[in-house]
Amino acid sequence: MQGYKAAYIAVVFIAGFGSIGMNFVYPENELLIMAISHWILAVLTFPIGVFASAIGFVLLYMGLSTPAEITLVTTPIFAALGYAQWFRLGPRIYRSRRARDLVQ
Repeated sequence: MQGYKAAYIAVVFIAGFGSIGMNFVYPENELLIMAISHWILAVLTFPIGVFASAIGFVLLYMGLSTPAEITLVTTPIFAALGYAQWFRLGPRIYRSRRARDLVQ
């Protein structure tokens, strides 16, 4: 299970920080690349990743950050929320549900 955790975190960081690297290659498509990266991160962390998306959208809407800065800020948040959801909360919920079903 430890390998899956590391692979998940690696995929999230590659999706987030890889898009920042892509901006150096294709600077004219910054907003499109960041939007695609953001939606990939949202899918990897759905449904709890909505909180990280909300943080990013508020920063962008208020004009406080560029799309690249938002991705830089929200990628670790996406990674932490996704890890908590898939490797902490999910197993705990299903484990307790299975124990309840066995008792009945």
